[in-house]
Amino acid sequence: LKGGCSRWMRPFPSAAMAAGGMADVAAVGAAATSSQRIAQDSLSPDVPPVDSSGARDANMRKGGAMDALVKYERSWSIQDALDQHAALAEQREAIADLGRNRLRIRQKQVWYARIEVEDLLEAIRGLGAADAGDANRVADLAGRLRSASRALRLATRAKAAEQDVAVRQLAFAEAEIEASRREMAAMKEAIDDKGVVVATDDSQSAPPQPVDASGQPVMQRYRYCTNCKVGGHGQRFCEYLLERPDWRIYPNQKWFQDEKSNEYYCPLGKRLVDFADESHFSRISMYLKGRAWLEEKTKVLDLAPGLIPETYIIEKGQWKGAAPPPDDEVPVLPWFVKEADRNWGTSVHVCAKPSECLGLAKSDATYVVQQHVRDPLLMADGRKCHIKFYVLLLCLEDGIRWRLHTFKEGYLSISPNRWTPEDLSKETQVTIIRTERIGNWEAWPDAYPKCQAAVAKVIERAVSDGKLEGRLGKRQFEIFSADFMVDARGDVWLFEFNMSPVLKDPKDAPKVNDAEMVRGALSIVAPWERGSPGLWDFAGEFHGAPPKPRKPAPVEEGSKEATEAT
Repeated sequence: LKGGCSRWMRPFPSAAMAAGGMADVAAVGAAATSSQRIAQDSLSPDVPPVDSSGARDANMRKGGAMDALVKYERSWSIQDALDQHAALAEQREAIADLGRNRLRIRQKQVWYARIEVEDLLEAIRGLGAADAGDANRVADLAGRLRSASRALRLATRAKAAEQDVAVRQLAFAEAEIEASRREMAAMKEAIDDKGVVVATDDSQSAPPQPVDASGQPVMQRYRYCTNCKVGGHGQRFCEYLLERPDWRIYPNQKWFQDEKSNEYYCPLGKRLVDFADESHFSRISMYLKGRAWLEEKTKVLDLAPGLIPETYIIEKGQWKGAAPPPDDEVPVLPWFVKEADRNWGTSVHVCAKPSECLGLAKSDATYVVQQHVRDPLLMADGRKCHIKFYVLLLCLEDGIRWRLHTFKEGYLSISPNRWTPEDLSKETQVTIIRTERIGNWEAWPDAYPKCQAAVAKVIERAVSDGKLEGRLGKRQFEIFSADFMVDARGDVWLFEFNMSPVLKDPKDAPKVNDAEMVRGALSIVAPWERGSPGLWDFAGEFHGAPPKPRKPAPVEEGSKEATEAT
């Protein structure tokens, strides 16, 4: 395809690839004359050699080149949908041309095999009395006739199989085109929906509800979601919401490009939709206002006194505030030096003594320093583990009420090595990857309510202190995780919150995934009649201060905002 279709059109299978997928089954090699005719008759070297075993025939009947075909994928913009439709139409034409050419070859194979049989039959009928009495001559002709007849049968079967594959591939291509056509029709219906209003700034009053000619309010036909390509879990949430019959895609458009050439997207026409990963254009925001107080390791310390192990801070290569005790006054346990604004364990250093911590810190970064929990609760085989505890926090449209939910199931992250305090390797001391579901862990029934209570205490303080802020007229939520460790006494210790936790979908991880967790959370955030909270427990409601309307920012003459306002 020319122009912008390269996103959709992967390299189309060549004649050689298609020939390999469709398979030459006709075993005409037994007849030398027939083989020579086929080789001379425009059958390119790309066509694979014949296979008298029939294995290729079976392979072809299973589908052959179907796996190489381009399949319909969901589009998030009108241009992507148009490009995809053009690519799928081009594919259909290529499949039709390829099928016709392959069938011509198969037909010629049948024709040549038939000629070979007819020539042999004619030679047998024309045998004279002397030749008929020659046993060797008769046996030779009979053997050649048997081989030629077999080649004719196989060539006929191969032609029928080829036709079956061509028909199925064309049907597949037509179905993909129809899916693309329906998608474009749905997008057309969405942008024609008069009930969808233009998004306004927080400092402005809500846009008036559109009315029809008789003065009656025009309501949206469906609920809409837009993938604005912000990243995180935005597209994933859209995919799950689109499983519902009353949700549709509202296409995106380019919004603006910043000075670093980063492109930003919004709903077409800068409309206000029910869900988008760009909060300004969404009735439901997927980012909490004030989330940094949970995410940043130095800020969350103010919200979780007594819940997090004693923590020291390194800033600009020096201790900020109190320094840890001398080496001879602390137990023999590893020390962890973690960059305050990074996750995933990529910036965690392990050392044996507090005096070694400063040497591991860069002068331009901030770190939190903690000693290992005393007497950690280990797996039965002596390996270290920690809990991935999942949290759903929702703030309602009044900006005051906050509702906390916790997930009954979580994960254990388990070290591959047996734990000892003397082993300072990251493989032993730093547990990152989700290893297994937590439901069968014998310590979980006792640990779960303690983890829940600890998270509730942090959230209650964040809300009451105004660290987490409501959005007036807009619902907001996040699914995030908390890392806990349990000690031998059964106490739980909070280490950090991860505001963008790993979530797996069935297409990526068919056996162990988070589909039901996400569906349950979205049923709480955006309720519907067939929804269920699933394994999410309600853990408390907290009230914060009413959000203050934002004052309009001054607009500089000639700025992007001034141009848009004009």
